[in-house]
Amino acid sequence: MARPREFDTTQALDRAMRVFWAQGFEATSLCDLLCAMGLSKSSLYETFGSKHELYLATLDHYNRTVTAKHVATAIAAHASPKAGIAAVFDGLIDSMVTSQGGCCGCFLNNSAVEVAPRDPAAARRVCDGLDQVESAFCEALGRARAAGEIPDHRDTQALARYLNSSLNGLMVMAKARPERGALEDVARIVLQALD
Repeated sequence: MARPREFDTTQALDRAMRVFWAQGFEATSLCDLLCAMGLSKSSLYETFGSKHELYLATLDHYNRTVTAKHVATAIAAHASPKAGIAAVFDGLIDSMVTSQGGCCGCFLNNSAVEVAPRDPAAARRVCDGLDQVESAFCEALGRARAAGEIPDHRDTQALARYLNSSLNGLMVMAKARPERGALEDVARIVLQALD
């Protein structure tokens, strides 16, 4: 009979995600993961499988706990969908400039660059996360169009893709150049696309 787990799997997964997020897949050693998660090698393998399987699980965890909530929550905090979209960019800039998220950037971005080109399973998870962000933008843009905040002729799906791409590009830029003025210039031009 298997022994019951003596650790919180969600907490362990969160800790592993933060290590992969900060260091990347290749630079993260098994020792790094074991130390961060507070697990033995056997517990890690029994619960999460290989390092690769753990990495995929952390991408799923990120999509559930960060990606799925970030954009939709920021938008929902505003009565105006257009103001909510602007708040997403403002909040991102604030977190990047104050280094709450700047030095590590976005886990999906990092994974898209480092792992996804040669790992179809990771690429699917990156796409799932990007789709979540795009859907949140598209839903907000539909409400903005219905409220007369953006012109009726605007293609909300194309705008959502543009906002998603711009948001991700801004995160990449902020990793190397977390200067508020430069980031705000980019966000201002991006948001003008909604007019």
